[in-house]
Amino acid sequence: MSELPLTVVMPVFNEAANLHSVLHGIRVGVLDVVPGSRLLVVDDHSTDDSPNVLAAAACDDDRITVLRNDVNLGHGPSVRRGWETSTSEWTLTIDSDGQIDLAAFPALWAATDHADLVLGARVQRGDPWHRRVVTAGTRALAIPLARRRLRDANTPFKLVRTSLLRHLSPGMPPFAFAPSVLLLIGASRSGARIVEIPVRQLPRLHGRSTLNTRKLARAVSQCAKETFLYGLAKAGPYVA
Repeated sequence: MSELPLTVVMPVFNEAANLHSVLHGIRVGVLDVVPGSRLLVVDDHSTDDSPNVLAAAACDDDRITVLRNDVNLGHGPSVRRGWETSTSEWTLTIDSDGQIDLAAFPALWAATDHADLVLGARVQRGDPWHRRVVTAGTRALAIPLARRRLRDANTPFKLVRTSLLRHLSPGMPPFAFAPSVLLLIGASRSGARIVEIPVRQLPRLHGRSTLNTRKLARAVSQCAKETFLYGLAKAGPYVA
């Protein structure tokens, strides 16, 4: 493991309209707060202007690295690619839609003194119906398997010791739809210390979610299967 304190992993797919604001927010709200940190963007084969925006950002700021998937793999596999590339002590995952209030980041970072996984539990949410379905479904699946009650089982904003990722990743399907849920279950069952910090969810500035009804049905089915099977596996004890 390198001496870098933090890598921010952000998957991107067709978010060109939001990227300027999101990248600025991460620079100021995270990278400037933790000296020596970096941003690792995984572009999931975007077809809009996202690659150009990201390339320009990487040229302007050497703390930003961009990886591009050869084909569109989906959100989960893109997150996993970022996790596997991270070599810092801590890995922060965040979505690229700009809906997380980064004013909460210092509280998450402060919690690393006594935690192995810090979850940004979203509050004041105004999600459309399909996202509420996904949230309710993953929570109903994850809580019994994790054997603990948590407010936001599938939060896109989480800070995890990279050594915990390395401990749990071998048991996760490589193309898991919701690796964040599997991470939560594995962390809880392996004895890792988990903390939740309330995080305000902001309205999306531009565009809308690409998860349509057909994708939603397939996603819920895949997530349920993966979560159930992963929950049956035994996670070995984790020691930080």
